[in-house]
Amino acid sequence: MEDFGELDFVIPAYTPETMPLDRLLQYLQEIAEVVGVPHDMHLVRIEQSSTKPVFKMPLPMANEARERAARVQRGEGTMRQRRAYHRIRQMVRRDGGKPAILRDRSGIILDFPPEVEVGPITGVRQATTFDGVLLRVGGAGDYTPILMQDLGGDVHAGFSASRGLAKQMAPLIFDPIRVNGIGSWDRNQAGEWKLVKMLIQSYDPLDNESLPDVLNRLRAAPVVWPENADAIMRAERE
Repeated sequence: MEDFGELDFVIPAYTPETMPLDRLLQYLQEIAEVVGVPHDMHLVRIEQSSTKPVFKMPLPMANEARERAARVQRGEGTMRQRRAYHRIRQMVRRDGGKPAILRDRSGIILDFPPEVEVGPITGVRQATTFDGVLLRVGGAGDYTPILMQDLGGDVHAGFSASRGLAKQMAPLIFDPIRVNGIGSWDRNQAGEWKLVKMLIQSYDPLDNESLPDVLNRLRAAPVVWPENADAIMRAERE
């Protein structure tokens, strides 16, 4: 009985002689995310014709990798796996459109056809919530311009509120708040969405607690946490 299994990842767009190293690393990173066992995957060789990295791993891990790949093929799997799968399809499209495949000795277990290119989309309006710091309130007109800074430090213009609501928000300058309203979103050709502008209809002040304070408060709460609480929350997040 074999103790190890192998998976081949075939990238037809390149040969080993023409494959840029940084591009190969991108493919390897994404395929490891798809199968979900990167610590057990070992790159043992790269075969000729196409670029074909061959991975060797303990047989139980190889079986697990096959099952995860099969779930992604069925449109299932975690959000992280599906995102990696779509990123490979986008790379395949940019690299000439020849489908990549993941296979074992039984045949193809997951294929990566080029993702269909979509044009940009602009002006999609929907209910939106934004957390950040209020930087500036003021300006002429019936709707007052609002300047916000997100929690990552990026500054966002394009917010506005009625004069009455803006006057209520003004005392919270430089404080963290959550604003709710109707946002206008654009999507670029890479499928990334960006909030372009937002009409604020309500707001809520946010507590400026540090992470240790929040964790201490959670630990003190009269709740019986299961031993696998962290795994449950991570699974729900994905």
